[in-house]
Amino acid sequence: MVSPISSGSGVSSVITVTSSSGASSSGSSSAKQIAALQEQIAGAQQQLKESQTGEQTEASKKMQKQLAQQIQLLQAQIAQLQAAAAQQAQQKQDSQAASSADTASSPARSATSALGSIIDTQA
Repeated sequence: MVSPISSGSGVSSVITVTSSSGASSSGSSSAKQIAALQEQIAGAQQQLKESQTGEQTEASKKMQKQLAQQIQLLQAQIAQLQAAAAQQAQQKQDSQAASSADTASSPARSATSALGSIIDTQA
């Protein structure tokens, strides 16, 4: 969604807000999304700083409020992406740990099975 923000003093800017519906399947994609959101935050912060110089009109105050809200929204999206990426990393780690545990216990099962066969044939 693109939402133009402008003030009566002729200052106009556009902040692009990307929609996040959870983390993507790869960590690098999440990192790229986070980097893009951080760039948008930096731009919005710069615009906010610029809007605070000069005469404080009703329009400039409104613009400052909108910019502050946009910054908060972008920060929330970053937090969502980071949380989803952390959850994915944990799930991957859990899956690898389970796979390693299965592999490690497999020789023990084979040895027990072979020992049982030896005992059966000697009896």
